[in-house]
Amino acid sequence: MSSTAPNNGEGASPKKAKYRVTNWPASDRALVARGDITVWFDQEAITQRWRPEPTGKRGAPWRSSDWSIQTLLMLKQVFRLPSRSLEGFGRSLIRLMGLDLPIPDHTHLSRRVRTLVVQIPRQERTGPIPVVVDSTGLKVFGEGEWKVRQHGAGKRRTWIKVHLAVDADVKDVIGVEVTTAAWTDGEVVGDLVDQVDGVIAQIDADGADDTREADDVAAQHQATLVVPPRENAVAWEADHPRAQALAAIQEKGVVQWKQDAGDHRRSLAENAMYRLKQIFGEAVASRIFESQVNEVHARIATMNQMTDLGMPISVRVGVAVS
Repeated sequence: MSSTAPNNGEGASPKKAKYRVTNWPASDRALVARGDITVWFDQEAITQRWRPEPTGKRGAPWRSSDWSIQTLLMLKQVFRLPSRSLEGFGRSLIRLMGLDLPIPDHTHLSRRVRTLVVQIPRQERTGPIPVVVDSTGLKVFGEGEWKVRQHGAGKRRTWIKVHLAVDADVKDVIGVEVTTAAWTDGEVVGDLVDQVDGVIAQIDADGADDTREADDVAAQHQATLVVPPRENAVAWEADHPRAQALAAIQEKGVVQWKQDAGDHRRSLAENAMYRLKQIFGEAVASRIFESQVNEVHARIATMNQMTDLGMPISVRVGVAVS
């Protein structure tokens, strides 16, 4: 004989929802377009923007513009090319297109990447923006996975931390910060949200942003902050959102509070982190921090362009049968 315990929202595991993609043909074409070289190496734009504009300053100008360096850096991320292979790949593309344009060698490219200001494309927005923030780690260098599994991680294994702000509606990245692992989410959330261009409706974050700093950032932008209170959290001021959240959780349970507050939107930031690692890998190739920052920014620029090509639209169709 079996019995079913009542689900009061405390300790119960909700059933996993089932979703169906409603725009599969368009989504399929978008995935195919990601491998189209003309998306990343457009001939018209290259002939107009590959060489830098005259600066009017003394000295020999660069032979390649910042835009061309970013284009090559994005090609490197899309096709996961080593620097020397990227140089050969770029030269072959220029040759096949019948153009007489310079391709910087891998040494020059590495130097330029350190000081490059990567331009991250964003889609236009007309209304208030629901922002979701989260962070993840990318490996810089260290022992191989086999050695770690056999002998444990050594001192050379280091990481950088990538903080993202994602538009919950459009699903592109509208803010990015790269830090060392020593920085907490609460210390970065201000700089991250300040990059959002437009009116912010709501900021969704995880428990790491249940801080006074995050609350102050939301107040400065006149936005609602939705953060699950930390374990053993206590109320601050009586009218503070944290006190209201704790009261709602005490009354309805944490599951119902998450549904009422729209806390499920945090999964969109987690999905962005997943896409970042799935498409480009879990490590960066650069060894200098400035180059690592621009490498991550180039990945975000590339990912936003992929998002603009098309994204799957999923609708809930039921609950999975266990």
